[in-house]
Amino acid sequence: MASLRIKSLVVALTVASATSVFAAAQSNVDAMVSVKHATVLHKGDTVVGPLAFSRPMHIVVSLKLRNKAQLDAYLAKPGHKPLTPEQFKAQYAPTASQAKAVADYLTKAGFSKVTIAPNRMLVEGYGHADTAQAAFNTTFVHVHTHDGRDAYANASDVKIPAALQDTVLEVLGTQTVHIAHTFAHRVNPHAVHTDANGSAVAHNPTDYNAIYGASSLAAATSVSVGIITEGSMTNVESDLQQFTSNNGLATVNVQVVGSGSSDTSGDGEWDLDSQDIVGMTGGVQQLVLYDAASLNDSDLTTDYNAVVSANAVPVINVSLGECETNAPTSTDDQIFEQAESQGQTFSVSSGDSGADECGTGGITPSYPASSPYVVAVGGTELYTNNTTTWADETVWNNLSENEGATGGSPSTIESIPSWQQGVGQNGSSQFRGVPDIAFNASPDTGSQVIVDGQSQQIGGTSLASPLFVGSWALIIQAKGSNPGFAAPLIYQDAASNYSTDFHDVTSGNNNGESAAAGWDYTTGFGSLIVGNVASHL
Repeated sequence: MASLRIKSLVVALTVASATSVFAAAQSNVDAMVSVKHATVLHKGDTVVGPLAFSRPMHIVVSLKLRNKAQLDAYLAKPGHKPLTPEQFKAQYAPTASQAKAVADYLTKAGFSKVTIAPNRMLVEGYGHADTAQAAFNTTFVHVHTHDGRDAYANASDVKIPAALQDTVLEVLGTQTVHIAHTFAHRVNPHAVHTDANGSAVAHNPTDYNAIYGASSLAAATSVSVGIITEGSMTNVESDLQQFTSNNGLATVNVQVVGSGSSDTSGDGEWDLDSQDIVGMTGGVQQLVLYDAASLNDSDLTTDYNAVVSANAVPVINVSLGECETNAPTSTDDQIFEQAESQGQTFSVSSGDSGADECGTGGITPSYPASSPYVVAVGGTELYTNNTTTWADETVWNNLSENEGATGGSPSTIESIPSWQQGVGQNGSSQFRGVPDIAFNASPDTGSQVIVDGQSQQIGGTSLASPLFVGSWALIIQAKGSNPGFAAPLIYQDAASNYSTDFHDVTSGNNNGESAAAGWDYTTGFGSLIVGNVASHL
């Protein structure tokens, strides 16, 4: 019904001018086929009216992989040799002629700056609402979202020429109603937490190395690490320099890749990511900040793709996500699968809304945490003795204090990967289970990080994921080379060395799932004892 109401609102206003533009762009096209349905609005989202034709749009068309079954079989082999980007492109990427056909279509439709990604998996272009409306035979509306944003959405199916249907997977950028959000949470100063085994206190990012059993390992000074970011990185770089100076650490070489923007609202998130990775590792060789233009799907997807196309870092932090059923899962899964084939590990926060990331009263995880080609990291509340000695961890759930709770639940759409089959609470499921592991996330036991020159106490699974990234960088350093995609290796280690290599979290819930012995939907296998994992991996 919502879709019909939206259509009726805009058709009379848009069809006349859209038809003439569409006819010119489609003069050589006999038929169009649907690749995306009308955007579904959630409770509180309001249609304001038709979208102005002048509204800028960044459109990304994703292309289908070749030989997908062969790629899946290759990755299922334990110890498979990592592919180079060139090998992946030669065997599995769309062909040059396929990418050119899509690029030519966008160009003829009136898009500017049309480019083909190095791996030929994405073709992007820039235009306006009228350009996109004509090219994809759809209509757009202006939406005021439930969280107070001005957005737009396609009010009818997005269509492509039938001649391209065997090539095109998805079209991104036709809506901004559903976008990713970060998972950093500030501490509630009135919250008081206690535990019989230890104390709930804030931590310097450098504390976690000892807490999680990594003090026997050398600093990861020869490892480069990536972080998905958005906005201006000027303050983030300055804060990191102040953090390393305050803690007697070597200055970290920071490289920013991407266009970014002037937005500084995410400074606390990117400070949390960068300082906790550096603190956990004792200093990395280089931090590469892959800076997206926005948190819109089209911008984030091109950012992820830049990481795998460059293949310059073995582990990448992603402290953000969105409701799984609204995300471009098909497109991003292909990108993450290329990362896995190259031995890269994307570490993704599991979310901060408990078991119900979508806010619909059900149980649905966050994406990209639910992708079978990433490591999903959930959150605990950490208790210590003398600040740096691990004492206990419980499931992080501070929803009653408006501080969030760890994401975790079975996926509703993603198939279970081979390495997770038969494991714990997810043992009989056919779907991916989230998370895989967990680290400290409670704001009450969170990190004291420098944000715009001032100390702030922050938690969330935005803390947990960087702690795993730092742990994996330490393991790479200890091994002397990248051992490959982390997830199946972690599950193999848990099968043999669970009692010595993991802190099993058995108490607590996330308002939908409950902790249990072994792997569960709240904290996965629990947190790593990093030095032991490094020796047994």
